[in-house]
Amino acid sequence: MRSFSKKEALLFGWQRFKERPLFLIGLFILTTVISGITGFVADEVGTGGVGLVLNVLDFSIQIILGMGMTLILLRVYDRVETDYTDLLEPLHLFWKYLVMTILVLVVVLIGFVFFVIPGVIAGIALAFASYLIIDRNLGPVDAMKESLTITHGHRWNLFIFGLIIFLINILGMMLFGLGLLVTIPISALATVHVYRWLLNPPADRGVEVSIGAKILGTLAFLALLFFGIMLVFFLGTKLAPDNPESRDAQRRSDLIEVKLSAALYQDVNGFFPTTLSDMVPEYLDSIPTDPVSGEPYSYTVYAEGTDYEICTILETIEEFGGIYCEFGLELGSGEDALQEEFFVNQQGA
Repeated sequence: MRSFSKKEALLFGWQRFKERPLFLIGLFILTTVISGITGFVADEVGTGGVGLVLNVLDFSIQIILGMGMTLILLRVYDRVETDYTDLLEPLHLFWKYLVMTILVLVVVLIGFVFFVIPGVIAGIALAFASYLIIDRNLGPVDAMKESLTITHGHRWNLFIFGLIIFLINILGMMLFGLGLLVTIPISALATVHVYRWLLNPPADRGVEVSIGAKILGTLAFLALLFFGIMLVFFLGTKLAPDNPESRDAQRRSDLIEVKLSAALYQDVNGFFPTTLSDMVPEYLDSIPTDPVSGEPYSYTVYAEGTDYEICTILETIEEFGGIYCEFGLELGSGEDALQEEFFVNQQGA
């Protein structure tokens, strides 16, 4: 089956961009600034009733911007007169577009749950539902069905096209992000060209997608998937929240882990461990350390292993200099009791 030419799509995107470069660059700057401001305000307010309202408002603004951008790009490609006020022209289609967006997200997320690849296929198959609502005024379900229809037989080519677009925009990011002002509009207009081609495939134009291209596309996808997983893992471990509250939560968690491990040790041996290292590796994988100093927590054993205390200094507590302890034998519950036992043991030592 013959499909669209990726080279032709990119050339059309470049040609249309050259016709109105300043307008398109201004469009993407404008929408990025609006999106950034609303997102920043919503994030700063955080949770609560006001935060919820602002997050809903932010999401709605993103929907409106997406609708307006789609309309303007279609008109630029079709060489129809358009300006920035057209961002608000499709407002009457808001509810259709919103429902379609939610349905597509649900379908794609379900697909990703089933080993990622079904989610990728669903995302490709439903990629043009938004265009069909703006361009053809279709309902949410009809737009999704039509997108499934026009992409049938072209999804491998669309997948490879998407990878090429992704790489082009990665190159755009390398020039301090300034290259994106050119690569994003070109990519968007190239995608409009593909949409127009799929709606009415010309009988005299098209290319065959070779087996080699499919294999290369699959390998590229697997490489990107691996890179993405590694990046998420790296960000999750290196960019975790670093503030007094999160550090104190880590300290409390470490002490509770030691306390549980020491209880297991005492059940087996009849006494508490003399040092933390006595519990490694049978009861502890490693000796926990303070998230700031990197030093092990203060651990002291009493009365030949009949009791112990392990202490740390919390940043968010002012009483008793922030001292927080866990013990082998509890005198009570709550931080006041822990502080009391700490001083009793200090005197007994």
